[in-house]
Amino acid sequence: MMPQNRREFLKISAMLAAAGVVPGCSRVFFPGNADGRAFPDTGNVPATLDLADHGRMAINGILGSLNPDVEFESVFYHILDVHPPYMLHWSTMVSGVMPKYIEALPMLRTMSGSRQDLDIQEGFLQAMLGNAEGDGLVYDRADETRPWNVGVYYGRPNWNEDYANMAGNGRLISGFTFWHQLTGDDMWKRLARRSAERMLDLVIEEGDYAFYPNPGLGNDFSYPRESGWITRDPPERSNEGFEGATLFYLLQPVRGFMRYYQLSGDERFLDVSRKFVRFGTQPKFWGAVNDMKPPSGAERGHFTGHFHGRLAALRGMLDYAILAGDARVQLMVRDSYEWARQRGIHRLGVFPHTYEYTEGCTLGDMTCLSVALTDAGLGDYWDDVEMYSRNGLICLQATDLNELKRVSEAGKYRPPESNWGGFSDSRFGGNNRGVLPKQELHDHVLKRAIGAFSHLQGARFQFPLMMACCTANCSQGLYHAWEGILRKSGRDAVDVNMWLNRRSPWLDVWSWLPYEGRLMLYNKGMTRITIRKPAWARPSQIRCRVNGEDAVPGWSGNRMVLTQLRGNEIIELETGVTRDRGSYTLVNLHTPHESKEQYTCEFHGHTAISAVRTRAGRDPGEPYSEDLDWYRLFRRDHMRASRAPMKALPGHIPPERIIKCTIT
Repeated sequence: MMPQNRREFLKISAMLAAAGVVPGCSRVFFPGNADGRAFPDTGNVPATLDLADHGRMAINGILGSLNPDVEFESVFYHILDVHPPYMLHWSTMVSGVMPKYIEALPMLRTMSGSRQDLDIQEGFLQAMLGNAEGDGLVYDRADETRPWNVGVYYGRPNWNEDYANMAGNGRLISGFTFWHQLTGDDMWKRLARRSAERMLDLVIEEGDYAFYPNPGLGNDFSYPRESGWITRDPPERSNEGFEGATLFYLLQPVRGFMRYYQLSGDERFLDVSRKFVRFGTQPKFWGAVNDMKPPSGAERGHFTGHFHGRLAALRGMLDYAILAGDARVQLMVRDSYEWARQRGIHRLGVFPHTYEYTEGCTLGDMTCLSVALTDAGLGDYWDDVEMYSRNGLICLQATDLNELKRVSEAGKYRPPESNWGGFSDSRFGGNNRGVLPKQELHDHVLKRAIGAFSHLQGARFQFPLMMACCTANCSQGLYHAWEGILRKSGRDAVDVNMWLNRRSPWLDVWSWLPYEGRLMLYNKGMTRITIRKPAWARPSQIRCRVNGEDAVPGWSGNRMVLTQLRGNEIIELETGVTRDRGSYTLVNLHTPHESKEQYTCEFHGHTAISAVRTRAGRDPGEPYSEDLDWYRLFRRDHMRASRAPMKALPGHIPPERIIKCTIT
């Protein structure tokens, strides 16, 4: 199904170019630095972590998961521990996961400047908008040519009816507002309004509470197009539904409502969000294992259950609380984040759900939430953002094609459509039906997996699968971190928040970490620049030079302040890089008192150079034990060098209009 007004949607590629999110041809020349080296646009910047590169790869991971033969529907899994590897279609992709792609793609185009597969992106957007033409919602459809869509995997078996995942449709509204921010085209505002109005129509209100019920069709808390709400019962427990993530489904719609409210000023969406949050903050939905008394834990946002599900709910709660000025909910979200940060190994950005298994979506949420809390003035979490970005977040992303090939070739040979699968292929048990027609894809699987995101087994391996929901969520984590590296803070002022690489129209930031404690800024017209000191650095040991001359910046808290700049300076900071070792226990969410796995980690600044398991978790012979031969993490011996490698200066300078992803 294609949109009736097809000409509107054929503007998408043109809008991208007009918004400046594809590489331009302008040339920039910087004067020499104090060492006499020039920085023309042909080279000579440090080849250290550049989140824009990871955003470019993430576009490959997202668009590589789409199948043009079935209206650009996404696969859910890449199964990589057999040869040949394969991809799998799964249910609830269209209304549950693909709206997150609509959110992520404008972010990734902005940060990377990639032009890759714009035709595939256009086909995907047309298919999604065509799907929503009926009533404004995106549906997973009962379609005999796609037998994986309904009546299998999730919900009641054999209930064969179109359904709309309400959490996903909330994210759809968010995505429309992001495209509106980027392009300024009111088409996206009209689409957001239509979807928001329909979601508002379907809300069930009881007094001061609002919720969606769970009829049991498809994924949890989804609306059946023909049957309608066959129940109006509110959820009673935090673990209802197939995924056991009640608040995930109830509070993600709030994210869409709040962004539409911010765009439109329609008070109905603020009011209904207040009722959703009031319902979701009842003590019966909160509390943790081996914790303080449940009511006290609930007040502080302690939880157990689905890690990603809870964090996604917190993000919806925070969006509401900021716009509503609800201090109680703001502080509950902050307390909950800081409590969640005590799970896993915080410095590595690893947060296991159960045993030693970290779902990729969890770290995407932790990254986005730490940026949002900082922007809300509820704390200074930039060190958290940088730790997550340098370690767990990029460890979740498949970037090494040779390592993917090694993992696949080390697995068993599997002829396509065999009645068995790789480690993460769950089609062959329970209510599942085995191999379904046209469900598997085998074309260029490993290349299409580059840039996609997985799960982590401890701090040792990626799981041998990529999962579409994690690719969508972690891609947004990349953008939140990248966007937060520096911020325009006035007409001629910029704040640098993290020592990571980023180009912008106002200032370029280049970091030599973790090889050298060196940061260089190229000023493009700013008269005032502040630079946040990372937690590991000591103010008295930071040397500052402006155009090669020693300078003494002012200090405001943990920020260096440079004022009365002419707008064409090269600013250099140098300090020793703190190097330390530590032993950490990997604390899981479900059974924290049984956490056993320990790692000895070596850090250069915030970068983990190594993470070596020194104590095993489960007993030998159990799943995930010593015989794993999966994608290996923290292979970083090259980072022990004393000098950073260099590379050509990236040509893409993001536009001034970029997506503001957090609500303030």
